[in-house]
Amino acid sequence: MGERFFVDRVYSVSLIRIVSLVVSASRETAFTYAILSAGVVHTVSRSCRDGELRACGCGRRRRPRGLPRDWLWGGCSDNVDYGFRFAQGFVDIREREMNHPRRSRPLAAMLMNVHNNEAGRKVSAEPRLLPVSLGQ
Repeated sequence: MGERFFVDRVYSVSLIRIVSLVVSASRETAFTYAILSAGVVHTVSRSCRDGELRACGCGRRRRPRGLPRDWLWGGCSDNVDYGFRFAQGFVDIREREMNHPRRSRPLAAMLMNVHNNEAGRKVSAEPRLLPVSLGQ
């Protein structure tokens, strides 16, 4: 059912492949968690800016300094602060709602996943952290 729901989306990915990847502890899993978290920040931030969500509006950032003078600034930036907070609650909830014994593998995996989610949120919220070729 999940695959049919996302079939019309531009970034249609097999949910079965994602689930099998997320179960393993690997660099690919870490990257997947970070990208998913960054994607939530980006999407929610843009939706706020575009007025698609009732809970938020424009961001507080002013006109970018490097913006050419002939480019018309609309005055409404992405609401990255709201997107960051939303993603923190939405993406991390699955990890944080479970209690694991101290020094257990599941606890270590949970902490690693939360760390990777945070890394993705930070990169999405601060584009200057991206390599030059990706940030432009």
